[in-house]
Amino acid sequence: MKHANLEVIQQRFPHVLEMLGSVMPIAEQKEEAPVYEQLERDEIWLQAVAELMEDSKILFVYGFGQGLSIADLLERFPDRWLFIYEPDEEAFKKVISAYDISFLLNHPNLYWISVGESQLKLLFYLLCSYMQEKLAFVALRRHLENNIDILRVVREEFMEYKSDYNTNKYTENRFRKEWTRNYLYHLSETFSTPSIERMFQSFKGSSAVVVSSGPSLTEDIEWIKKLSRHSLIIAAGSSVQALIKHGINPHLSVIMDGHEVNDRIFSNPDTLKSTLFFTSSSYYGISERKENDKIHAVLKNDEISQYFLQKHKNQLLMVPTPSVAGTALQVAVRLGAEKIIFAGQDLSYPDQKVYSDGVEHFSADITKTMLDKATQTVENVQGGYNATDSSFMFMKETIEGLIQNFEQITFINSTRHGAVIEGAPFQSMEEIYDKVCHAVLEPDAIKQWMVDHPSFLNTEEINSVKDRLSFVQEDLLKVQAEIRVLRKLMGNIQQLSRTKPLKCQNMIVEIEERWGEIANREWFAPLYESLIPLELARFDRMLPTIVTEEQLPRKAGYIYEYLGTLLVDLEQNTPDLLEMVTEASKRVEGLIVKRA
Repeated sequence: MKHANLEVIQQRFPHVLEMLGSVMPIAEQKEEAPVYEQLERDEIWLQAVAELMEDSKILFVYGFGQGLSIADLLERFPDRWLFIYEPDEEAFKKVISAYDISFLLNHPNLYWISVGESQLKLLFYLLCSYMQEKLAFVALRRHLENNIDILRVVREEFMEYKSDYNTNKYTENRFRKEWTRNYLYHLSETFSTPSIERMFQSFKGSSAVVVSSGPSLTEDIEWIKKLSRHSLIIAAGSSVQALIKHGINPHLSVIMDGHEVNDRIFSNPDTLKSTLFFTSSSYYGISERKENDKIHAVLKNDEISQYFLQKHKNQLLMVPTPSVAGTALQVAVRLGAEKIIFAGQDLSYPDQKVYSDGVEHFSADITKTMLDKATQTVENVQGGYNATDSSFMFMKETIEGLIQNFEQITFINSTRHGAVIEGAPFQSMEEIYDKVCHAVLEPDAIKQWMVDHPSFLNTEEINSVKDRLSFVQEDLLKVQAEIRVLRKLMGNIQQLSRTKPLKCQNMIVEIEERWGEIANREWFAPLYESLIPLELARFDRMLPTIVTEEQLPRKAGYIYEYLGTLLVDLEQNTPDLLEMVTEASKRVEGLIVKRA
């Protein structure tokens, strides 16, 4: 492999280096890679790209090839950013081994490269982060001629991803303060409770029933009581109400929702008698009320906890899902269950029913509204169709995706009137019981594991997190002052762009430096992307336009409008963030005092 290529990739695209399999230089390839791009500039293709691109500042380019067409794009369109997907890993390896293309890989407008199918979603994420209303989707000529069907599929996949991305961003915005607070306040509990990583495979070979609160649960509640002596019973969210009402104490109750309204589910003290599994996103007040018998998980999308605990997401097992059932499914897998049974997982409204008997945290008005919005239908396990909605369909797709990721595990759907779940064929509870009744599982099996494997406070780790929280507290105060200075500096940037262009240009350089000092803090992205996701996303979408704009008055106008607006948002939200960080610090400090 050409050393110059390797150096650039290591610096700019380390994810590609990871795909290549080694950070060490590979022996340079003697044989040249086959040429399948035109050596002459393809003017017809470039003209077609120009017509397709219009005013989009972002180009999604399918194919890297040998870089010849990419170089032509960068030269012809110097005010655009290129996001490139090369599907053929071996072809990319041959190119960077045969030719020195470091100058191309290091081009500032070649913003991103993803190589191989495993890196496509990462590219989608970045495209969604930076694109505005339009995105130019282009492909190298040979792909247009030979792989047009594949191109259509990739484009459709991106449009679906973009829809989910936007939904998630608005969800993040809706619950931004709750989630940020939960992430911070849960930090202290990560030291006093075992993590799901620590309990990995502790019940290897078992079966588990993931119980949701759909209407079908009512008919199988007695079977679940019988199964509790043979399988792990894992209550997903509000289903614990129904189980408790019928005298069933699950082995584990799972929570992941971050809003305070979920506290109603556990308003009955009996619902907290079972071992509690909580994610870092869950409403902190629930786990706070339960002193013992708790298990935690930091989610892979929780950048706040990862920063303060200094954990890499590759060290974490749990991925976020739109439903608590998806979280409970993962818990069962991580504990070592080899057979997972869904109960009460209707994902629809059979016979216009919303919840199982005993689930009472929503009012009649709310349930009526839910039924009114159920304008879609989904096939049920009995061969008919149930009313459902887009939210349930999204949950269904997510659960089916999780099932595909765990091929070694047997999934069964016992929900008598629920939606068909791909990968989890329907079986009645009677059949399931006959297959698992030979196994024996104690009612307090998980509690006993925790007794046998006690958690001990690690003073060194606690102090490390406390120091990090204290540092962020102090740094937030500095950031407030720096934002005020920056806002004042850019106050007359638009006027200077017309009257004193040289002074304006120098001011833009200073603004970029000062903004970089604020935004490049290690803690900045984890905390503020959680607290003001839409505001940061708005600025990110304009960044390609700001960076590539060559007309000074326009560039100054963009900076004043978009960076100026973001600075106001930061200034308005920083006091709340400072208050949360201060409270989180007190909670961690309390552990140190308790330890002493």
